[in-house]
Amino acid sequence: MNSCHRAKICRQRGFSLLELMVVLAILTIVMGVLMDGIIQIEKKSASDVNKVGAAQESRQFMDQILRDLRQCGFPSAAMFDATTAAANPNSIANGLVGFSSSAIQFEGDVDGSGVSEVYVQVVVPASGNCPCTIQRGTVLKPGSTPAYYTELDNVMSQNVFTAYKYDGTAYNSSTDSLSSIKNIGVTLYIRSAQPDSNISTSTYPTTTMVSEARINN
Repeated sequence: MNSCHRAKICRQRGFSLLELMVVLAILTIVMGVLMDGIIQIEKKSASDVNKVGAAQESRQFMDQILRDLRQCGFPSAAMFDATTAAANPNSIANGLVGFSSSAIQFEGDVDGSGVSEVYVQVVVPASGNCPCTIQRGTVLKPGSTPAYYTELDNVMSQNVFTAYKYDGTAYNSSTDSLSSIKNIGVTLYIRSAQPDSNISTSTYPTTTMVSEARINN
């Protein structure tokens, strides 16, 4: 009778403290692995979003500046008779007005509202080093300096614009006139605003875009 009672008690016994500790340790390890996996996935997702965002912003700016440049010099004086051109000088776009590797100024009807003076420039921080900002401003001709607004941030090079003459050779500001420029190249080297957490906290994804527009100059 006593042996049967002891066997029944043994069968009803729960987990020991050691067994519970082992189970808790295993669960803790499993949860830690799962949480680490979730954190890594979130980091990768955020990094990918930053990369895509930087590429999209760069593409949007590139598309806009190329559209503007293709309207440079339009409408030209050749589209008007001499009398009309003399009577309406503000309706004629004179093409490229200023050029450097970090700034351009030109005239053109970029949005159908009339001839505008368009300014695009790289703004360098007080430190003299990038990341920089590209700003754009327009004002109807004739006009004073326009109000600029931010177009693209985190630009990593001040040399954004290149110019080529009618014969395809590079424009030389020391020996060539602005009227000799026929093509303007645009190179964007953009850094993401956030570091790539998949690599390190000091590594930033970058995007480079290069294109060229033919202008009526």
